[in-house]
Amino acid sequence: MPYDVTTFTLPCGVKATRADGYGVITKEDADLLMQKIGPGGSNYGTPLYVTSARMEKMSPEARSIFSVPPDPNVPPQWCAVCVSSPLIRVTVNFLLRVSGSKVVKMFTSEKDGLAWLDERVRAGVPKTAAVS
Repeated sequence: MPYDVTTFTLPCGVKATRADGYGVITKEDADLLMQKIGPGGSNYGTPLYVTSARMEKMSPEARSIFSVPPDPNVPPQWCAVCVSSPLIRVTVNFLLRVSGSKVVKMFTSEKDGLAWLDERVRAGVPKTAAVS
């Protein structure tokens, strides 16, 4: 699975999930990640930090999985995505627009992404609030 999924603790003390993507992300990889972070998954309900520094590209089928609009019956989770590659940046921008997610924000630095995620969790900002 081209995602190394681990847990860590945000500065505010809340357990979070980190998913480090690498190589080519396939449909199967996207399915496995969504199972881990979705309802019933071992990492469900935790804030999510995703990195793509080692990611080469994402298959069209994986993009399709990540572009599905959030299920209104499932509580969303805050997600910061750190992207360094211009190619992956374009892909993530597209996925964010198509999905309409208000709880995911893209960053170019890990420091900024983790600070934003910690701030959202610490402030108890409602997950349905617009991303700023």
